[in-house]
Amino acid sequence: MLRHSLLALCLVGSLAQAADALPRGVQVVPPNPAPDGPGRLIFSRDNNAPNACDVELYVNRQVVAKLGPGERTSLDLPSGELSLAVAISPAGYCAGRGPGPAQSVLLGSGETRQFAVIVEPGQAFLAPLLN
Repeated sequence: MLRHSLLALCLVGSLAQAADALPRGVQVVPPNPAPDGPGRLIFSRDNNAPNACDVELYVNRQVVAKLGPGERTSLDLPSGELSLAVAISPAGYCAGRGPGPAQSVLLGSGETRQFAVIVEPGQAFLAPLLN
């Protein structure tokens, strides 16, 4: 009796697992991103900044976020060409001078791109990271 119960339990378990498996040669493919859908930009700042000043992130000449040392943010933005810049915040004793030269980025629909915010004495800039 115990032997039949164990056999039945094993059979039910294998059938449940077989129901989850895909037929041979079939792969799960993520859906294509919607045309003109948003993309995502991720910005991160390390803890090794020479000062504790915040950094302002600019997208298309508009401040969209502020990052302190060790902070990170992600932005869902419309796909297409974007202008990115970064600057040390003008608030407080930091007295930043505003954004430096902008970088042009082509963001695809559903694409995720990552950038490191690099801060050196008196300046800040963006460095693209490889995914």
